[in-house]
Amino acid sequence: MASPSERRRFNRITVALPVAFDTRLPDTDAPFQGQGLLRDISLGGTYFHVESGISFQPGQILSLTVSAPLLYLEDTDLSCLQATGKVIRFDPPAPNRPQAGVALNFLGGLTFCATPTPQMFQILNQQNLLESEK
Repeated sequence: MASPSERRRFNRITVALPVAFDTRLPDTDAPFQGQGLLRDISLGGTYFHVESGISFQPGQILSLTVSAPLLYLEDTDLSCLQATGKVIRFDPPAPNRPQAGVALNFLGGLTFCATPTPQMFQILNQQNLLESEK
């Protein structure tokens, strides 16, 4: 029997990058924006962590913006990747894992964006404040 990594179509890269997402809440269809932290990414999907108060349903559609340092592609110090994907698994928080996890399959490919969304700027500013307090 093949191991899970051998069944993957694409290699995954382990990386911790901020992610912003937009979706519609399954119960009310209301728009919802949030943020998280990537654990890994591939050409076919990603796994990221979110705060424990957020929940997702398999099949739910999310639009993601990932802050990725691609200095050689842009004149600025920040570039982004964007994708739309479908939730394939939601891992609720556990005693040994305080954050929830979301496994997402991309519905198309990853695309580059030159300018982060306003939400991504907020995430990066919060991250910079936390790092400066250390």
